[in-house]
Amino acid sequence: MYYPDLTPYDYGMTEHKAALNVGWLEAGKPFTTGDFPEKAQLLEKLKTWPIENKYRGWHSCEFCDPYERKIDSTGEMGTFIVPDRNGNGEYIAKYNGKVYAAPTLVAHYIAAHNYLPPREFIEAILKS
Repeated sequence: MYYPDLTPYDYGMTEHKAALNVGWLEAGKPFTTGDFPEKAQLLEKLKTWPIENKYRGWHSCEFCDPYERKIDSTGEMGTFIVPDRNGNGEYIAKYNGKVYAAPTLVAHYIAAHNYLPPREFIEAILKS
Protein backbone atom coordinates (compact mmCIF):
# COMPACT_ATOMS: atom_id res chain seq x y z
CA MET A 1 0.00 0.00 0.00
CA TYR A 2 1.71 3.18 -1.16
CA TYR A 3 0.99 6.71 -0.07
CA PRO A 4 3.52 9.55 -0.45
CA ASP A 5 4.75 11.00 2.82
CA LEU A 6 2.69 13.79 4.37
CA THR A 7 -0.34 13.25 2.14
CA PRO A 8 -3.78 12.97 3.79
CA TYR A 9 -4.33 9.59 5.45
CA ASP A 10 -7.39 7.65 4.25
CA TYR A 11 -6.45 3.99 4.62
CA GLY A 12 -7.78 2.47 7.78
CA MET A 13 -9.94 2.79 10.79
CA THR A 14 -8.24 5.61 12.63
CA GLU A 15 -10.39 8.16 14.36
CA HIS A 16 -7.87 10.78 13.27
CA LYS A 17 -9.27 11.73 9.89
CA ALA A 18 -6.84 14.64 9.48
CA ALA A 19 -3.78 12.41 9.89
CA LEU A 20 -0.85 12.50 7.48
CA ASN A 21 0.77 9.44 5.90
CA VAL A 22 4.34 8.47 6.78
CA GLY A 23 6.21 5.40 5.60
CA TRP A 24 3.63 3.75 3.38
CA LEU A 25 6.23 2.35 0.99
CA GLU A 26 5.90 0.07 -2.01
CA ALA A 27 8.40 -1.57 -4.34
CA GLY A 28 8.88 0.49 -7.48
CA LYS A 29 7.84 3.76 -5.84
CA PRO A 30 10.41 6.37 -4.77
CA PHE A 31 11.14 7.09 -1.13
CA THR A 32 13.65 9.22 0.72
CA THR A 33 16.69 7.50 2.19
CA GLY A 34 19.44 8.66 4.49
CA ASP A 35 20.82 8.55 7.98
CA PHE A 36 19.86 10.86 10.80
CA PRO A 37 21.44 11.31 14.22
CA GLU A 38 18.48 10.00 16.23
CA LYS A 39 17.98 6.82 14.18
CA ALA A 40 18.83 4.36 16.97
CA GLN A 41 16.78 6.36 19.47
CA LEU A 42 13.77 6.43 17.14
CA LEU A 43 13.94 2.68 16.49
CA GLU A 44 14.19 2.03 20.23
CA LYS A 45 11.17 4.22 20.93
CA LEU A 46 9.10 2.51 18.21
CA LYS A 47 9.67 -0.85 19.93
CA THR A 48 7.41 0.29 22.77
CA TRP A 49 5.12 2.65 20.85
CA PRO A 50 1.46 1.57 21.01
CA ILE A 51 0.15 -0.16 17.90
CA GLU A 52 -3.28 0.97 16.79
CA ASN A 53 -5.69 -0.24 14.13
CA LYS A 54 -4.50 -3.86 14.22
CA TYR A 55 -5.68 -5.98 11.30
CA ARG A 56 -6.22 -9.74 11.07
CA GLY A 57 -3.72 -10.28 8.28
CA TRP A 58 -0.37 -8.70 7.66
CA HIS A 59 1.54 -6.89 4.97
CA SER A 60 5.05 -8.09 4.18
CA CYS A 61 7.95 -5.87 3.20
CA GLU A 62 8.04 -5.72 -0.58
CA PHE A 63 11.77 -5.02 -0.60
CA CYS A 64 12.71 -8.27 1.18
CA ASP A 65 11.86 -11.91 0.82
CA PRO A 66 9.54 -12.30 3.85
CA TYR A 67 10.45 -15.99 4.07
CA GLU A 68 13.83 -17.38 4.88
CA ARG A 69 14.93 -20.87 4.04
CA LYS A 70 16.10 -23.08 6.86
CA ILE A 71 17.11 -26.72 7.06
CA ASP A 72 15.21 -28.46 9.85
CA SER A 73 16.45 -31.33 12.04
CA THR A 74 15.41 -33.93 9.43
CA GLY A 75 17.52 -32.27 6.76
CA GLU A 76 14.44 -30.97 4.93
CA MET A 77 14.35 -27.43 3.62
CA GLY A 78 11.54 -25.43 5.21
CA THR A 79 10.43 -21.82 5.35
CA PHE A 80 9.49 -19.54 8.17
CA ILE A 81 8.13 -16.05 8.35
CA VAL A 82 10.51 -13.36 9.55
CA PRO A 83 8.37 -11.33 12.00
CA ASP A 84 10.00 -7.90 11.68
CA ARG A 85 9.33 -7.94 7.93
CA ASN A 86 5.56 -8.14 8.42
CA GLY A 87 3.19 -5.49 9.70
CA ASN A 88 -0.41 -5.58 10.84
CA GLY A 89 -1.12 -2.24 12.42
CA GLU A 90 -0.27 1.43 12.59
CA TYR A 91 1.63 3.86 14.74
CA ILE A 92 -0.31 7.05 15.40
CA ALA A 93 1.77 10.02 16.59
CA LYS A 94 0.60 13.51 17.53
CA TYR A 95 2.85 16.54 17.60
CA ASN A 96 2.44 20.31 17.14
CA GLY A 97 -1.25 19.96 16.31
CA LYS A 98 -0.68 17.33 13.60
CA VAL A 99 -1.32 13.60 13.56
CA TYR A 100 0.82 11.10 11.66
CA ALA A 101 -0.16 7.55 10.68
CA ALA A 102 2.59 5.06 9.83
CA PRO A 103 2.43 1.32 9.24
CA THR A 104 4.23 -0.79 11.83
CA LEU A 105 6.64 -1.76 9.06
CA VAL A 106 8.10 1.75 9.23
CA ALA A 107 10.64 0.57 11.82
CA HIS A 108 11.81 -2.19 9.46
CA TYR A 109 11.99 0.26 6.54
CA ILE A 110 14.17 2.60 8.62
CA ALA A 111 16.46 -0.14 9.93
CA ALA A 112 16.77 -2.39 6.87
CA HIS A 113 16.19 -0.07 3.91
CA ASN A 114 17.56 3.24 5.22
CA TYR A 115 14.16 4.97 4.85
CA LEU A 116 14.32 8.55 6.07
CA PRO A 117 10.94 9.60 7.46
CA PRO A 118 9.93 13.26 7.47
CA ARG A 119 11.61 15.26 10.21
CA GLU A 120 8.28 16.15 11.80
CA PHE A 121 7.41 12.44 12.24
CA ILE A 122 10.80 11.78 13.87
CA GLU A 123 10.13 14.65 16.28
CA ALA A 124 6.57 13.47 16.94
CA ILE A 125 7.86 10.08 18.10
CA LEU A 126 10.90 11.33 20.01
CA LYS A 127 9.23 14.22 21.79
CA SER A 128 6.01 12.43 22.76
